[in-house]
Amino acid sequence: MAGIIKAASSSNVATSEPARAFQFDDMGQSYLGNVKAEAARIISEARQEAARIKAKATEEGKQAAIAAVEASLRTRLEQQLKSGLAALAQASQKITESRHAWQRHWETHAVRLAAAIAERLCRRELARDPAITLTWVREALELAAGNAQLALRLNPGDHAALATQIERISQQIAGLAPVQIVADEAITPGGCRVETQFGSLDQQLEAQLARLTDEMLA
Repeated sequence: MAGIIKAASSSNVATSEPARAFQFDDMGQSYLGNVKAEAARIISEARQEAARIKAKATEEGKQAAIAAVEASLRTRLEQQLKSGLAALAQASQKITESRHAWQRHWETHAVRLAAAIAERLCRRELARDPAITLTWVREALELAAGNAQLALRLNPGDHAALATQIERISQQIAGLAPVQIVADEAITPGGCRVETQFGSLDQQLEAQLARLTDEMLA
């Protein structure tokens, strides 16, 4: 038997829970909130990164500035050191030159003082021993031997006292060449000077000491 389909009663429809409608506004608010949160996170991370970069740049700038200052100080120190070394070398050179000049001065003074003392001692010996004069005459004539013209100049006192002995010496050494023996007041006692056509040989005491002094100071 065929069933009879009855229309649903109005009461059954009324008693069932009404269906909830899909809300687009809720979905939009949620998505917007997520977007805002993500944007806030990105901004925060960007700010942190910017702060980190800034801090790094600041530190690098500080280090660069320190390095620049150190380089500048090092350059200045090297320049000052070079200047100081140059000045020190110059001062050392001046000290060395002054020391050499001082040493040379006192060496010269000592040599000349020794020569003056030697002259006084020799003068005393010459006055005591005329043989010294004869020795100097012989040496001068031996050096001048071979010249065609010879003139032996003596102090007048030595010429008067030693003329005979000097004549004998001149004949022995000069040979055939005549020797003119001349008394000359310009010749100091004890000394002599032999003159030739080519020059002279000075055997005076002061001349001999002067040559010796020059050799010692050369």
